[in-house]
Amino acid sequence: MHFPVTEESRLSDYLKHAGPQFHDEKDVIFSLYNELSAVKNIVSNKDIIVSLLKKLEKESDIVKLDIYRKALEIVVQRTPDDVIY
Repeated sequence: MHFPVTEESRLSDYLKHAGPQFHDEKDVIFSLYNELSAVKNIVSNKDIIVSLLKKLEKESDIVKLDIYRKALEIVVQRTPDDVIY
């Protein structure tokens, strides 16, 4: 999979080198990226964050909730803060 060369590419690079303990989270993030890129030309980390929040709101399975939460943590940690001028 190829992310555009942007801040999202840092997320992609991190996920490619993340250990096997993040296998499920990587699958969720890449799946969301693919879904979003089918309808958007550029997918930002914020798009992925919003999608993960929606999944967290709708999910009741404890295991999936944990995966979504960890995936959200990964994306948020790799997303630069907005600069306010």
